[in-house]
Amino acid sequence: MTFQVRELSTSDPAALTSFIGLERQLIGASPLFVSDIDADVLQSLSGRSKFYSDMEHTMFLAVKDGQAVARCTALINRRFQQAKGQALGFVGHFAAAPDSGDVVLGMIERAEAWLGQRGVTRVVAPFNGAAMLGSGILTTAFDEEPVFPFRWNPPYYAGYLTEAGYAPTYPLWYYTVDFSSDRYRDVERRVAGNTRVRVRPINKKQWNQELDTIRGLFNESFKEEWEFAPLTSDEFHEFLDAMKPMLDPRQMLIGDVKGEPAGFCFGFPDWTPLFRSFHGKMGIAQIIRFMLGAKRYRRAGLIAIGVRPEAAGSGLAHALAVALYRRYQEHGLTEALYYPVNEVNTRSRKFAESLGGTGRVLYHCYDRRLG
Repeated sequence: MTFQVRELSTSDPAALTSFIGLERQLIGASPLFVSDIDADVLQSLSGRSKFYSDMEHTMFLAVKDGQAVARCTALINRRFQQAKGQALGFVGHFAAAPDSGDVVLGMIERAEAWLGQRGVTRVVAPFNGAAMLGSGILTTAFDEEPVFPFRWNPPYYAGYLTEAGYAPTYPLWYYTVDFSSDRYRDVERRVAGNTRVRVRPINKKQWNQELDTIRGLFNESFKEEWEFAPLTSDEFHEFLDAMKPMLDPRQMLIGDVKGEPAGFCFGFPDWTPLFRSFHGKMGIAQIIRFMLGAKRYRRAGLIAIGVRPEAAGSGLAHALAVALYRRYQEHGLTEALYYPVNEVNTRSRKFAESLGGTGRVLYHCYDRRLG
């Protein structure tokens, strides 16, 4: 058995195409696999994404006996480093075949060497350079359908990272909120009697202004989370603009206290079945199918919520969550998710539990110190 690790040029179209398509070749046969959209990954790795404006990155491909069996990127987000005050780097876009542990180890070592040469002292994996572009791997419940926008991966991924010296440092909790539970119904009653706050859906006719308001609230709310650095306007628009035609305004909410924006909340339907059917493509046919199918879903969840400190105690957070969940109840759902929550974020975990949520850890990000 012979293997080699190749560094690929991010300006080589053929290398980008083969790198992006490799994940489908390696694990795409699983009925639970959901491909990323090729064009989105291409935009990132070619450096055209706004998220990559302050990014250094390269691609590695591991080949065994003439066959590509693993891939990853090495990434340094300089703005992220500055925001967190850490010499942190990432190994991202990870994919690998089974029974390839020695090859994967060699590939990760090459990625770490590249990062270390550029001053990185700690590496987080898998992490695609920015949290909104993908992070973490599934570490349990491998027989269950993943929930958008998180993906499925085989169980051996975690073993590869552990063998490479990485520790599961960042657990991500997922909570299920049962709308019929006593705790949730009690919250609904209290929200109904709260006249101090007002919750409203976004106004798509004022899209830029509304996104700017939410971005400010988002950056303020998530500044202490390890995986987030403040998002620029360009980044926020890149993430959400393409979804604007399909977004339900009642799933993107702003909360006012005394007439001023003091909190936000947004949720997503589980579009996993739609994205699985696209097989990584997003052409005219897929866009039409997305627009026709986006309002048909069987699962959904609250994926981000934040309230300014001065609004603490006003009941705004519960009012935002209930307004979103009411939308899902109208859609016929009997429960919804509250996800993902960092294990160390005890405030968010307690909030989920106050809604009657029951939680479990499904994903992890791993890390390792170099040197």
